[in-house]
Amino acid sequence: MQLGRKTTTFLSIVLGLGVLGAILAFIGPAKVAQQISALGWDGFALMIAAIVLTFFFWTVAWVIVMKGYGVIAPFSLSFWARIGSFAVSFLTPSLHFGGEPVRALVIERESDSSYSRVFATIVAERITMMTALVAVILLGALLGVYGTLPSDTLVYLILISLLFVSLVSVLIYNFYGKLFLFTRFAAFLKRKLPWTELLKKVEDTARHLEKEISMAFGQHIKHTLGAFVLDLVATVFMFIRPQIYFYYTQGRVFSIIELTMLFAMISVLSSFFWITPGGIGVSEGGFIGIFALFGISGSEAVAYSFSVKVIQLFFVGLGLALLAHYGIMNLLFESRKES
Repeated sequence: MQLGRKTTTFLSIVLGLGVLGAILAFIGPAKVAQQISALGWDGFALMIAAIVLTFFFWTVAWVIVMKGYGVIAPFSLSFWARIGSFAVSFLTPSLHFGGEPVRALVIERESDSSYSRVFATIVAERITMMTALVAVILLGALLGVYGTLPSDTLVYLILISLLFVSLVSVLIYNFYGKLFLFTRFAAFLKRKLPWTELLKKVEDTARHLEKEISMAFGQHIKHTLGAFVLDLVATVFMFIRPQIYFYYTQGRVFSIIELTMLFAMISVLSSFFWITPGGIGVSEGGFIGIFALFGISGSEAVAYSFSVKVIQLFFVGLGLALLAHYGIMNLLFESRKES
């Protein structure tokens, strides 16, 4: 029996709450609260600033990509569209990509551009964002090779680097070389599976999107490179979040190599294990394992996770307010005329 989306979401919430409850019962909620209070208002304000600046530079990067495609959208609308997208992705166990169609729909409604073109700008900017993430991790891996990072920890960093480098390289090569791998895969499925009509539509859609996205690495390469630089700045603000938090709670200063290792492992956790809404339970458990490598207790790791989530939930609320303004059900499920 195939479970519906609402059922799987409900089950993932129950799973996440169960895991989180077990974690809190084991380490003690009082210890977590004590760690959070140690952050102080000044530390909390800096955490907020780092997250706001991350969203800001992400949005500017996307606006630049859209400009290259001839999609004219004001910064304010683009910013709130990204926040709305973040809200959906945050609450959906979908590996952080569930909200991207929402982002495209918001811009489509307020501009003269087609949905497919707007969505192509989103995918192109996501690739530049991933490339920026890889660049930061690679830099840390190189420093680790020539630094004092323990060999067993260095192995993890190198493996994570290879994972992200491989993924980004395949995507860029696919679009730059116009290989149309996703179109070919859809065509392969069409030949092998009985749902010919459905898969023919998927193949046509994939071909159209891949042609649009490939323009980012051909006709619009200057805009794409500009977006990469801005995404690199945004990544730096993500990179320093643990440093801000643990400096104010413990007075601890991480080395660049340690921060890179933290960033790399948190990126893997966020990218591939976002299987409950808000990452509830899963992220806390993951953080306990990650921060344990640096001598940080479970209560401190969970407190860090909660502190970040409190700020993120504020943006989730703003995003949902935006979607309510548009009519969230209509925005997500209304039929669009083909462009």
